[in-house]
Amino acid sequence: MFKRDYFMRQIEQMTQVLHRILFNKEHIPLGDAQQQLDEASRHLLGLNLRSLQALSSKDILELLSYHGNLDVAKAMVIGDMFVGAGDLLRQHEQTDEAYPVYVKSLDLLLHLSLSSEVDPKDEENAEISSRIQTSLDRLKAWMIPEDLKRLLFSHYEKQGDYAKVEDVLFHFMEDHPNQPDFLGQGIIFYEKLLDIEEVQLEAGNFSKEEARDGLRIVKQKLDSYVIPNEHN
Repeated sequence: MFKRDYFMRQIEQMTQVLHRILFNKEHIPLGDAQQQLDEASRHLLGLNLRSLQALSSKDILELLSYHGNLDVAKAMVIGDMFVGAGDLLRQHEQTDEAYPVYVKSLDLLLHLSLSSEVDPKDEENAEISSRIQTSLDRLKAWMIPEDLKRLLFSHYEKQGDYAKVEDVLFHFMEDHPNQPDFLGQGIIFYEKLLDIEEVQLEAGNFSKEEARDGLRIVKQKLDSYVIPNEHN
């Protein structure tokens, strides 16, 4: 109960800050709004947003770990702040500057989701997944970087959302046709599914038949990539 109360207080504080800034966006110059976000970030987290954005997601999560325990609530708050900062930039027609901030929010949340500290059965997991979807929605107009697609693949697999794993895999094959290592991950994924009970597959919006079809397609793709190179 204490953990849940603490978690909700952190989220509520940040939501209030973002709401106040975004609600008054038309009356606050961009620089002033960004300063308010930085002040809120320093108050809650000890660093301003620009300093956090310069760090890798792994480093941010390390900073939020105390005696081996990750502060999941604060990590989500940082993700919210990145989205809020991106929204501010986009509302001021600075879309090029908004893109890397949205990417940072997604990257951080995916690393958080894949952390050993987060169990798909924990209550925080649904909050993280919801925020990942928010970041994906913000990035619809742009190409998602290759490394984030790989993380997204692993995220959906950890969630047991097998249909979405396949979606990421097939989009990846279209966008990055010369990546045989990822095709290998696809083969491992489908082979795992063939050993899973049908009921569990259905929970992930998938079936044995789809797993067999997917495995066949990915193997064909991999063969078409490998064979020509054997004669170089």
